[in-house]
Amino acid sequence: MKSFDLPVNFLYYLESGSIKITCDNSPMINFRVEGNSKIIDVEDIPISISKKPGLFKKLSVAKGLAKSLKQDNITLEVRLHGETVLKLGADTNPKLAKIVTLSDSIEITNLKLLKKLGGLI
Repeated sequence: MKSFDLPVNFLYYLESGSIKITCDNSPMINFRVEGNSKIIDVEDIPISISKKPGLFKKLSVAKGLAKSLKQDNITLEVRLHGETVLKLGADTNPKLAKIVTLSDSIEITNLKLLKKLGGLI
């Protein structure tokens, strides 16, 4: 696998189109823009990261990003194999997630898949 540097916030500036990242001809991550929504669809991540923070720690770190996205009227949707797992930003309906994240800009749509995704990243 080749190494490359990609700014973490590149999707924030992507205004239209899509980007597909593959590894050895296998799909890994698909990024695309649909109106004010930025979509990250995770197919596979062929690496493991040791000593990663817990799921709730990751969500609390995402609060700042979610707030910024909401102010800019942008929604970031995270999917796993095409199914929506998490939404950050403008078009969210946090329901019970607000109790956990203390944010009105983070919506957990599928906790089971979010835990699975949390194990990947």
